[in-house]
Amino acid sequence: MLLEQLRLLFMLYIRPVRAASGIIDRGRLWFAVCASLAVLLFARTSPQGGVVLLMAAITLAFVPGAILFVTVYRSRESFPVTLRKDYLTFLNCVLLCLAAAFLPLAVIGRLIGFGRYEVVVALALLAASEIYFLVLVVCSVRTLWGTGLGVAIVATLVGLAALIGGLAAFRLLGPLMYYLASPFLLYYAYILLGSDLRSLGEGLRARQHLRQQLDIATLNPSDGDAQYQLGLIYQQRHQYDEAKRRFGRAAEIDPREADPVFQLGRIALEEERLNDAIELLTRAGALDDKCCSHEVWRDLGVAYFKSSRFEEARVALAKFVERRSYDPEGLYWYGKCLLGLGKKDEARQQFEQCREAVDTMPKNRRRQLAKWKRLASVELR
Repeated sequence: MLLEQLRLLFMLYIRPVRAASGIIDRGRLWFAVCASLAVLLFARTSPQGGVVLLMAAITLAFVPGAILFVTVYRSRESFPVTLRKDYLTFLNCVLLCLAAAFLPLAVIGRLIGFGRYEVVVALALLAASEIYFLVLVVCSVRTLWGTGLGVAIVATLVGLAALIGGLAAFRLLGPLMYYLASPFLLYYAYILLGSDLRSLGEGLRARQHLRQQLDIATLNPSDGDAQYQLGLIYQQRHQYDEAKRRFGRAAEIDPREADPVFQLGRIALEEERLNDAIELLTRAGALDDKCCSHEVWRDLGVAYFKSSRFEEARVALAKFVERRSYDPEGLYWYGKCLLGLGKKDEARQQFEQCREAVDTMPKNRRRQLAKWKRLASVELR
């Protein structure tokens, strides 16, 4: 197990996204805590008390701050639910990112030294380590929650702001921190909050247990569903090569199943392989006309539209809009297709319906789909 954890740590230098995925599935928190503490103490970036404060600020401010931003942005669940589900998983990633970022600084400082320009070189390496730490955290956010790169960057910066605020608060509290760390106060805090603290580990244990069970299920050569579920996990993490391999295997096991073919078509569309996307999505629609609640026709229409095959796009998107007239994304692309065919009045109607569909959504869904309202408004102007 120790060798596996070390492999994940050093993989952060070579393939950070794959390493973050491995940490989510197989990382151990005890190793992340020990590695980060050992590296910070070995690097001597601050006194021992400063290292403890930094670890406390990361645990109590940086990680919750980033999770809070992601929760607000996605609007899918409440902050306490997301915290219980993802706190230890994200903390595990952050601590290993910290260890990986500051390990070169520790090695150079201890074994090689900085030479004549010690202060300048030390500050430059410290700044580079801090920047690299933030870059690794961005990769972890994007992998864990499947966000876009921009959202991952903002979430990391929010966590950084919370970290700075937490360090400032600890400094202002000063000697009061020693009273708060009293064994009696810690004992009573554990009595009052013990169940809540223990619940923070449920998400990490559940996620890693599910992954273990899926890996075991894939040993059965006839179990296509396990391959499909693993493909969805990798797709959500933007690891498209591994996702394509899993979906392809699921399609081989059960050629009559439409969902793996549909997901392969989605990945092809994401990668702008339009001919492959059209072929795969057409095959998925032929296998199941209602594949993933008719979304196969929306994505097929988008693939046709991006290939400048407007009439074929119109047929596919019209079928989708007829079945899901409340879907803003489908309405937007249908309007774009009609605009490409020169039907401006009909296109305007679709864009207006797109905006109305977003406005009539529940509040949490309205934020998620606001992109299509903005794009429709641009077209109307």
